[in-house]
Amino acid sequence: MKNFKFIICITMLAITSVACKKSVLDQNAPDQLTTDNFYTSKEKALSGLSAAYSQLEDFVGWDNYVEARSVREFYREDYVVPGPDAANYPWWTEHYNFSFTSGNYAIDLLWRDNYRGINYANQVIEGVENMPDGSIDDVSKKQIIAEAKFLRAYYHFKLLTNFEKIILRDKVPTGGDDLPAPLSERADAYNMILNDMKEAVADLPLRSQRPATELGRITKGAAEAYIGKIDLYRADEDQANAATYLAEAATNLSDVIASGEYSIDPDFMDMFNGTTKNGVESIFELQQTSDASNGAYYRSYLSDWVTAWQLGGYGEIYGTQRLLDEMTKEGKVAAGGLYDPRIYGTIYFEDSYFNDPQNPRVYDQTYNDYFGNGSGVIAFRKWTPATIDRIGRSNAINVPLMRLADVMLLYAEVLNDQGKANEALTYINQLRSKRGNMPALNISSNDDVFNAIMHERVMEFTLESSRFYDLRRWGLLEQNMQEAGRSYTPDKAFYPLPLKEIINNPEAN
Repeated sequence: MKNFKFIICITMLAITSVACKKSVLDQNAPDQLTTDNFYTSKEKALSGLSAAYSQLEDFVGWDNYVEARSVREFYREDYVVPGPDAANYPWWTEHYNFSFTSGNYAIDLLWRDNYRGINYANQVIEGVENMPDGSIDDVSKKQIIAEAKFLRAYYHFKLLTNFEKIILRDKVPTGGDDLPAPLSERADAYNMILNDMKEAVADLPLRSQRPATELGRITKGAAEAYIGKIDLYRADEDQANAATYLAEAATNLSDVIASGEYSIDPDFMDMFNGTTKNGVESIFELQQTSDASNGAYYRSYLSDWVTAWQLGGYGEIYGTQRLLDEMTKEGKVAAGGLYDPRIYGTIYFEDSYFNDPQNPRVYDQTYNDYFGNGSGVIAFRKWTPATIDRIGRSNAINVPLMRLADVMLLYAEVLNDQGKANEALTYINQLRSKRGNMPALNISSNDDVFNAIMHERVMEFTLESSRFYDLRRWGLLEQNMQEAGRSYTPDKAFYPLPLKEIINNPEAN
């Protein structure tokens, strides 16, 4: 998206600092930007909005995105193991071993970057709401505020899924007295997050209503999809009121499916190697680009971090036998006598598919050529570059954060939780068929459908920041970590409040 890059403009940097209390002796410099005089045009409003987008998924630096996000999102999955180099970075392996403390660097970055995103979003909401008449058209004004509210909700939800209690920030601090704040109850946090998402829906356009230059920006479908996801997460936590949340989730998720705005991408692997960006299945994704105009840098070395060292990458993460067993447990029942095609787009493993010398599929060679016959190495293919010449270089690989497959499986889960197993199965089988001619499942009980949903989520979302949170909300985290031989204890279900916040905010203790 060349005309809407997610950057922090220099002009925004001038207004992000918290203002001190004024006295009668204070003088205002006429050429100094503040939140009061920055928002004077649509162009300025979009500049502020780009800053609000900029903190998505900590995509602001090497430590934040390539390392910290990866160890938080990936190392806590039960189907992975760190590569040998990871032992050199205790702040990484503390996540795999569930031995992290409040001083862990990755936890601090998670808290800091998301609250920075919230602050930027609040600046947009307040600044654009107060823009003078004639400085921006009404449609653009409402849409920009809606996007900022979505982002404020997104950042709060990201925090709420990782910390048991968070601080709610719904305004720009005007002085030091506004900074210390107590932790909020989870119910209050959910209420605020969902309220922001619902307010955003009304003023957001459909994907098809966005011009090509705006592809990748937030849409009505994205807000509806996240309302459904957030409601389902809340229902799993609050069984007493689950029926209400499930009903709202069902409405929003079904609206996304029925909109006709999205379809299942026939090229599963291309969504994760930089080939496809904002494709037909994409509802919301982190934007990256190789366009380096004006010194911009919106690509990363995540692909090297994930790529096995045997292929020339850093090899910081590998799959386990448990993952392979789960992904292959149905056998070779797909079209062409193959396993479920999603496995081939997710991992490299010892199989005739990857060992065909007439059609070498591991960067123009076979599995054995790279890993050795009988090695048993399970290396990730997801997030690795499409061609070997890109290994060792930064790559612009968009990261799908919400896609139609997720909406379909979330909706199936909602229906199953509502006692509608047969309806839920319809969406599971639709996904299996469209993804690669997988045979329809013939099951009927709620338990069987739930087990099918669990399997489908492994096939679809391995290494996509889903597994840990799914297991936790299902109440299966401790069981699966024990099966994986991991040193998990229930007190590690959420991250501790970062040490810096404990020191600087006495009200949060």
